[in-house]
Amino acid sequence: MFDLERFSKLQTLLQNSALDAVILLPGYNLQALTNVRFMLLERPFMVIIPAVGEPQTIIPHLEAQQFIETGFIGHIHAWRDADGFDDAFRAAFSQLSLDGKTVGVEGLRMRFRDILLIQQYTNAHIVDADPILSKLRLYKSPQEIEYHRKAAQISENALAQLLTELRLGMTERQVARRLDELQVELGGESPSFPTTVLFGKRSALPHGETGDTSLQQGDTLLIDFGTHYKGYVSDITRVFFIGEPSAKMKALYHAVFTANETGRNAARAGLTGADLDAIVAEVLREHGYEEYIVHRTGHGIGLEIHEHPNISSENTTPLETGMVFTIEPGLYVPELGGVRIEDNVAIAPDGKADVLTSFPRELQVLELS
Repeated sequence: MFDLERFSKLQTLLQNSALDAVILLPGYNLQALTNVRFMLLERPFMVIIPAVGEPQTIIPHLEAQQFIETGFIGHIHAWRDADGFDDAFRAAFSQLSLDGKTVGVEGLRMRFRDILLIQQYTNAHIVDADPILSKLRLYKSPQEIEYHRKAAQISENALAQLLTELRLGMTERQVARRLDELQVELGGESPSFPTTVLFGKRSALPHGETGDTSLQQGDTLLIDFGTHYKGYVSDITRVFFIGEPSAKMKALYHAVFTANETGRNAARAGLTGADLDAIVAEVLREHGYEEYIVHRTGHGIGLEIHEHPNISSENTTPLETGMVFTIEPGLYVPELGGVRIEDNVAIAPDGKADVLTSFPRELQVLELS
């Protein structure tokens, strides 16, 4: 299960940077190396990976056997609750001699307590390694892309089944729960994030929280959801109308539909994230909705629901083969409603966009009882 190729890539990234080592906690970067999802809990668990040489792993004894079975290389310093972790930390850091050197940590994951522990055992200069670590998972292999495709297929099949079960009076929470169940029944591992279901005017909340609002005739129905397959995620949004929508909602939907279609057709290698974001946003502006553009066009997906590359005005990095991301233009008008259409896209070896999602995007009116 240990991914030696990815581990070697990480050490090469470190050698080409100013970092002498990086420290990983249980999370997506460690999962990318081990293919096992370890939990980040209160017991200290760190993997110290030097730019050159073997890693040192400080791990609670109750996690050690599973870690050993991944085939991860290097020295494992397992500690028991009864003995404490001091000896394990001392042994690990003494092997690496990091005093005075530069050590990177996961800036969005490392906790304050973990920083204090590191500082207790070494006088290294600690910096944020996320800009370097982001490159570790930036390019997906053909197999990983197929996992994304399968996750999307599971999600779309679940959505198709859900639409046959919808009834007036169901709550947002009931719809979300049923969609989660269907994804698992059809082969998904778990939701890739908390499923968002919003009815009526609540669809104008870009990151609204699923609640107890009941589905009524005339409502807009926004569903943002996904699942894991072999650890890799899908992330899809579709909008439906319960009965014929108003002219204003039709116009809003048409603008987002056109922006999504334009983005999927434009995506290709060589275009930067900023370029693609500008192309999609311009469509929304041309339809007269500039004031309602409140978020970027998309984000990368992988083991994590949000990772690089971002399809945003800040990302000047060209898209390349193996990058996987969302295209999800949205417009949100308070007291009217919101529309977001989200698809998953990979850059194929020929440089073109391989759209991993296929659920119909055209405006759909549902007749429910």
